[in-house]
Amino acid sequence: MPLQDTLKPKNNSASSFSPASTNSSNNKYDWDTTVGLFIKSLHNIELAKGVKEIEHFRDLCKVHLAEQLDGEPFWHVIEKIYFENGQVINIAPEMQALKVLTPSESKAGDERLASMFVGLLGDFELEIKPQSNLNFLERKIKEVFDSPFVTQASQSKKVVNSPYIPELAEQFQKDLSFLVGYPEQFQQSIKSFLKLYGFLYTAQLALNVNGWGQVPEIKPCYFILDSEKASKERTKIQLHGLKQVVESSYALFPLLSLNESLQDTKHAVKPLWQIYRELEDQDIDKLNKYAHGFHEDRKLTSELKPANTPKEAIELLVRLFTEQFKKGASREAAFNKFTSATRETFIKPFEQGRGRAGSYLVLNQDYLLLITNLAIGQRSRLRLHELLLEFQKRGIFFDKSSEECLIELFERMGNVERMSDSGDAVYVRKTI
Repeated sequence: MPLQDTLKPKNNSASSFSPASTNSSNNKYDWDTTVGLFIKSLHNIELAKGVKEIEHFRDLCKVHLAEQLDGEPFWHVIEKIYFENGQVINIAPEMQALKVLTPSESKAGDERLASMFVGLLGDFELEIKPQSNLNFLERKIKEVFDSPFVTQASQSKKVVNSPYIPELAEQFQKDLSFLVGYPEQFQQSIKSFLKLYGFLYTAQLALNVNGWGQVPEIKPCYFILDSEKASKERTKIQLHGLKQVVESSYALFPLLSLNESLQDTKHAVKPLWQIYRELEDQDIDKLNKYAHGFHEDRKLTSELKPANTPKEAIELLVRLFTEQFKKGASREAAFNKFTSATRETFIKPFEQGRGRAGSYLVLNQDYLLLITNLAIGQRSRLRLHELLLEFQKRGIFFDKSSEECLIELFERMGNVERMSDSGDAVYVRKTI
């Protein structure tokens, strides 16, 4: 049975599949801390209890290196090179776990944000530990990081929720696996990588959440390049761009809250579409009773008719969970805080106003290069048509006008091979 034993009204929460909260103070995120938390999970490590600030790690390095070097003056040089400018965390990819030691306004928010990406990881594990080219000093600092005084294998058991968008989770794991193979590029790109996938996941979740009757699939989501002009005449961008994502995001809190309320969140949580597929006729009475109790608890005024099928039961609950947040209702403020946090954290970084032409989803050159390298992956190059299909697998779509600008941009960057004047004979090379 997919439902928890006792269904009764409780506080709304969407934490299993979204980091946004109804508490504004918990919606402040530090991406560096989030990266650190994600790296800890990726490498399955915990920081020792004695290491609470970066200064503690510095002191351990000082003691260790004093045994390796002659004379105190050498330490001041090492401290200046690696610690005064924060470069110590860039010695090796896993050392970015030290970013959790940086001050953060809301560690709870950072942990929820990191949990979203850990959810995309699923059961993914690093097959081979990345090897960085280190000099003598860096090897010694890395030895301290790897010692039990600083890190140890995590003993906590990870609860893995079923992915809400299986296709996107698969791409996330595939891209991460590729990026890990390039330690220097990984360190430079990991924050941008998470921000990009934060948007892609949120957008696809919003576009799919209302389609709980079927398995989610990657929906068209159109971007323009930051170097091109925008126009209201470009139909695909107008119908399947920013406006579509923002409007669809309003359904996230009601439906994710409903999904959470049906399950015991102490265990792995399934997405609503999966719950629905596992419902049986014997669950209808239980869902009807829950709907009745929820209707009374929230003091809703709409007419309540019992459902006769699992589909009708979920439709009824979707309507009730949406109704509790309607304009003027007591929970409207909570809904607005969740929606605002979702847009500010994930959508706004890719949103750009273009004056009278309106606002659009925009991909700048840095993100374009990152997604291009991820899309090409282990191959040396891809035909432009194949590259665009790889973009689409990740939820990034371009119309014909943007495709032309894309070719021009790639040619200026020098990573294009044009075999003929035919579009199919244009190859794009990766830059790492």
